[in-house]
Amino acid sequence: MKSIQLQHIQKSYGDTEVIRGIDVTIEAGEFFALVGPSGCGKSTMLRMIAGLESITAGTLRIDGVAANELKPSERQLSMVFQNYALYPHMSVEKNITFGLHTKGLTKLEQRERCHEAAETLGLTDYLKRKPRELSGGQRQRVALARAIVTEAPICLMDEPLSNLDAKLRAKMRSEIRQLQRKLNLTMIYVTHDQVEAMTMADRMMLLNEGEVQQIGKPLDLYNKPANTFVASFIGSPPMNLVPVKRSEKGFVASDGRQFQPNVMTTVETATLGVRPEQILPANEDVTFYAELKNIEVLGTETILAFDVGGVEWLAKWPGQWPLSIGEKVACYIDPKQMSLFDADGERIEPRHPKLFEALEVFQ
Repeated sequence: MKSIQLQHIQKSYGDTEVIRGIDVTIEAGEFFALVGPSGCGKSTMLRMIAGLESITAGTLRIDGVAANELKPSERQLSMVFQNYALYPHMSVEKNITFGLHTKGLTKLEQRERCHEAAETLGLTDYLKRKPRELSGGQRQRVALARAIVTEAPICLMDEPLSNLDAKLRAKMRSEIRQLQRKLNLTMIYVTHDQVEAMTMADRMMLLNEGEVQQIGKPLDLYNKPANTFVASFIGSPPMNLVPVKRSEKGFVASDGRQFQPNVMTTVETATLGVRPEQILPANEDVTFYAELKNIEVLGTETILAFDVGGVEWLAKWPGQWPLSIGEKVACYIDPKQMSLFDADGERIEPRHPKLFEALEVFQ
């Protein structure tokens, strides 16, 4: 296992800056996800770590050793690409062992490593086949096997599951995570799919336009988004957001709906955020009434769409709800579940829970 340190990493193409001052340490044995929309710079970062792109400024360290000038072959890492990059004229076995001769391994050692990797990934029965005779998931496993036979302590993956269907992606997510734990690899995984990042990563970095938006554990980004971009990107469906202004009772949206978030702030204008699953069917306390624009009954849950302050919001209620479009339903939101962001989109930290409970009792 090896750690990776990125210190003030920058990347420019001429006058165009695509990576702006990245600082992060990826711990040895960690599954670290780089996530963000297309064009945010995550694949460029991965290629700089691999040595396939030069670093404009800053220092890349692998286990504390500066690696900016090291060749890709000197960095002790393997890489899995989005398109698998398999050789169509070679068998699965030859694809897996391709390149091992450069490490000075005998043919027997190469074969032993290949069969061990094939057994781990369930490819033993396919070693004599060509890639065209395999399914998408099997080809993905071949690409993984080729990466692990090198026994490199660092594995880089660039959107490896994007070509697979949803069911197979879910299965491969689990397999890759188990493989990473079993082999004690330091893994850096690039994806635009926040569900992949949330379900697989020990920690994740969210990028937008070459800048870090937030680094942390997946649930930290989900529960405490640093800004409105993180709030709107993480979560499925994402966090509901609406502009609000200060009022006597807290904050009010443009349609008059009142909210009392658990914050103590002097800002006059802000953005209020609420996760869809935090909007509950009201019992006694009602935060607002919602006129339903759309209903999606998904079996285990029901998604409700309605307007708040001219913005469409979604609520996710567990179970199957026999509701009708145009019907008004009473909704409740716990004030402690409301997030508030300032005019720059930065998160305003909530009051301490004990202080909030004391104020409730006092009122």
